[in-house]
Amino acid sequence: MARKATSLFSWIVALGSIGASFAYGIAGHRLSTESLSVATLLFVIAALIGVAIHKPTFPVALAAFLPVFVLLASRFSEIGEESTKPTTRTETLYLITQIVVGLCVVLVSRRQLIGNAVNVLIDGFIIGLGAWVVMWVTLVQPLSGLSTYTSVTTTLHGATLACTVFVLFLVTTLLFADTAPSVSATFFGVAILSEVAVVILRSAMSRGDLSLSQTTVDTTFLIVLGCAATALLHPSVRNIASTNSPRLSPALLTRLVTTTFALIIPVLVVTLTDPKNTNDRIVRTVSISILALAVMIRVVQSVRQNVSHHNSMMRSAMHDSLTGLPSRVLLLEHVELAVQQSWKTNRQPAVLYIDVDRFKAINDSLGHSTGDAVLTSVSQRLTQCVPHHAIVARISGDEFVVLEPHTESPTQAVLLAEQILDSLRSPISTSDGDTFVTASIGVAYVPKGMRLTADDVLRHADTAMYRAKNAGRNCIALFDDSMLDTVTKRLDVETALYRALERNELHLVHQPIVDIQLGLVVGFEALMRWDRGEDGYVSPADFIPV
Repeated sequence: MARKATSLFSWIVALGSIGASFAYGIAGHRLSTESLSVATLLFVIAALIGVAIHKPTFPVALAAFLPVFVLLASRFSEIGEESTKPTTRTETLYLITQIVVGLCVVLVSRRQLIGNAVNVLIDGFIIGLGAWVVMWVTLVQPLSGLSTYTSVTTTLHGATLACTVFVLFLVTTLLFADTAPSVSATFFGVAILSEVAVVILRSAMSRGDLSLSQTTVDTTFLIVLGCAATALLHPSVRNIASTNSPRLSPALLTRLVTTTFALIIPVLVVTLTDPKNTNDRIVRTVSISILALAVMIRVVQSVRQNVSHHNSMMRSAMHDSLTGLPSRVLLLEHVELAVQQSWKTNRQPAVLYIDVDRFKAINDSLGHSTGDAVLTSVSQRLTQCVPHHAIVARISGDEFVVLEPHTESPTQAVLLAEQILDSLRSPISTSDGDTFVTASIGVAYVPKGMRLTADDVLRHADTAMYRAKNAGRNCIALFDDSMLDTVTKRLDVETALYRALERNELHLVHQPIVDIQLGLVVGFEALMRWDRGEDGYVSPADFIPV
């Protein structure tokens, strides 16, 4: 309840302070020492209330108070000066303000860069450097020729704008980070951007040829105080220095648009204005060159990242997520290649279709986590016992396939299957104890001179595997053509059985039970008979198992 109350109060303070700032600006008043003192007092009261209630860490409290107080000192110094000319003291204080703001942002937000931190930093650097080019052409260079600026104040002012660019780089980096900013972090960000706006507006006013009033600067200054106080009042200030949760949707579009403008605007400014002297030309050339280099690095980084994502997606699509073995799609490619390469050679590539016996019982009794551990162990044993050139794949839940492309006879394939059965005889250690597994293996090979597709070979091995299962499990079956005839016949019977009732092909017969000693009928046995018409009667031994 208290958290909701303080959160609501912080929003009221935010709306009130921003509204009062704009009202002050609309009224057209300039900040006096008295009005600035009142604003400072209100900020201190609100900030102390927030610190007392939420108890943020000392670095957070210091990072909130110190920049504001240095900025206030700069503004008090500026108001107290009788001359309108910039002084060394005021310029020094504004420079210190920017340095303190930058250090405090680094101190508080150093844990917020996660994920693609390099890309975020490069984007922030591009925006900061683009802002520097615009500031140099429109602010720094014009101010250096004014009589109101001495060489010292010009140097200090240029350094202040350079530090402002660094602060802008830090803020944009945080805004583009993959972590979702808290409410307090958002208000601190608005306060810092407003402080950056104060410095830029103050520099623009110093040119003398722009229609800007001190009221605009003062309004922005008051927004800084209001947002900083709101950030300290909101409950989220407690965890502002810790790593926030990742964004559900990263600000990719915002980064793209902002970075694009940061590239276009400096180029337009440099193109549409002529350099005033050699120093101006050098700064422009170096800045644009560094900007172009940063863009090139960003493009290279993006290409590498896209290639990495593509490879990762391809691997995920072509490999099993649990065991890391090739999937069915990749296996078929390997089988097709092995069949093609064996043509007109002595090789007869073999495919071993392996099904873990009674695996469903392991899943149902011991749980899926134990089942996954068993499958992982089986995959490791298969990989270790087959030749290094063989391919081991997992194509479904408990079914594995081994491709041995170098076999030259069915005997070699059967011997490899026996090695696999031997490798599975030892128990598998799991968190629930030792577990024993067996496997049924179907073996198929590509005879010399016969053109088979990868699907054909895999289907033959699958058919042989079911023959091994029907033979009692934990055994090997070598495919031959009669297995296909059996499977085809069984499928035909199964399909016809669905329509047997519709066609009235099934009927009951009663076989009498006779007592031989008495010579009497003592009962009847009801039997099902299936008459398929032209195909004759189907033996119960054929359709009852179906």
